[in-house]
Amino acid sequence: MMRMMNQVYSDSALRDRRTQVRIRVEIPITLSLPGVDEPLRAINQNISWGGALFVLSEPLRHEGGLLRITLPWKRGAHITAEARLLRARQLEDGRYLVAVRFVSLSPRSQSRLERLLQMLQTGETTAPDQEDPGGLVKALEVTVNDAEELRRTLLHVAKGRHRVTVFDAYDRDQSISFSIVSTKDLPGIRLRARVLEVHKSRVKGFDWAELHALLLEFEHPRKALRACVKLLLDQLPKPPPSSGSQRSEEPDWLRTKSFPAPAGPGKHWVGGKRGLSSTLETEFPEALNYLTVGWGDVDAFEVLFQDLVLGEHGQPGGWPPDAWEELELLQSIHDQAYGLPESRKRLLKGGRSV
Repeated sequence: MMRMMNQVYSDSALRDRRTQVRIRVEIPITLSLPGVDEPLRAINQNISWGGALFVLSEPLRHEGGLLRITLPWKRGAHITAEARLLRARQLEDGRYLVAVRFVSLSPRSQSRLERLLQMLQTGETTAPDQEDPGGLVKALEVTVNDAEELRRTLLHVAKGRHRVTVFDAYDRDQSISFSIVSTKDLPGIRLRARVLEVHKSRVKGFDWAELHALLLEFEHPRKALRACVKLLLDQLPKPPPSSGSQRSEEPDWLRTKSFPAPAGPGKHWVGGKRGLSSTLETEFPEALNYLTVGWGDVDAFEVLFQDLVLGEHGQPGGWPPDAWEELELLQSIHDQAYGLPESRKRLLKGGRSV
């Protein structure tokens, strides 16, 4: 039974290997298993967008198949992912080679994973200016034409799954980069998703085209996913009271394109045109892009906010007064909605009480 299960998982891993770059890197990692107090230590062998391969000194006795893997990042930070056990085999030296597939990462860990893979791929020791998974994984970009179409798409995304029809074929169980971009001055988003279903599709009048209907499941914690969607929905202009929501008559496959790389983070959040735009929207949209990654995650947002204020993403000479007031407002809204991080609950370490 175990041999058959391993073969099924191995076939799944092979599909991902064809579309994801696996990069060799030997670094210490830790594994946390449900019901086990002490984490296991392992040495990572290679890593990709979709998973990791590592070596353990003892067999991994874990019936549930799910575990948490933690990789080092920098300055005490980490990359943490929920992962599924794919296969394990004993090596000649008595150790065990284990393969896992990532099934869920927070937006913060996903951003760090992409940056790590790019640094390893290019051989650079500093993170690139643009977080772009080009070349690391197959990408799918969906283009929306107006605010109402974007609203409908985001509401589907918030439920954790989304259906879309495309020209290119994708493998079932394949992990991809999924982007939503707009033809107008509207916000966008990039997520990681797994292809749950693939079916050939037919559209009347387009028999000449080979179309594929996909069911995607997003590989992010549901709470973080809903928080990101809510943040973007709040940026959209309100629909006219009399018109309501009208569905576009265009089929979704006309608005869907597959590219080797999705749009860069600069396109992820552009201020919506609702009267007067804020200073951050007009002069510092990259700051809003940066904070969006951690919105809804108390610790992540605090790290990103402090980096904007004191770190390498801050403004030379400091923020203008108007921009600073808006940054403080965003921090206050986040504090009230999601709570304070531990670092600011202890006032002796600095920070506002609320």
